[in-house]
Amino acid sequence: MDNSELLNSIHRRMMNELLNHSNEKPGGQKLKEIVTIDQNLRKGIADLYVQLSELGDKEMAINILSDHVAIMVEMIVHFKSGK
Repeated sequence: MDNSELLNSIHRRMMNELLNHSNEKPGGQKLKEIVTIDQNLRKGIADLYVQLSELGDKEMAINILSDHVAIMVEMIVHFKSGK
């Protein structure tokens, strides 16, 4: 099993646990919506990567992906700061 398969397996297990427990927790429907959004985001990221790879402009690819990483880092900082 390569790293991507391992990560996908862990992600599927985590999402399945969330969905299985969503009926027991308040906000269960919200968890299902989050799982759907997460799956769509992951597909979008994979599609973006493929398109950038096919374009062959490494500088553009790095700039676009770096912008997305920066957005995610800001989100993580926001959650960690408790704001």
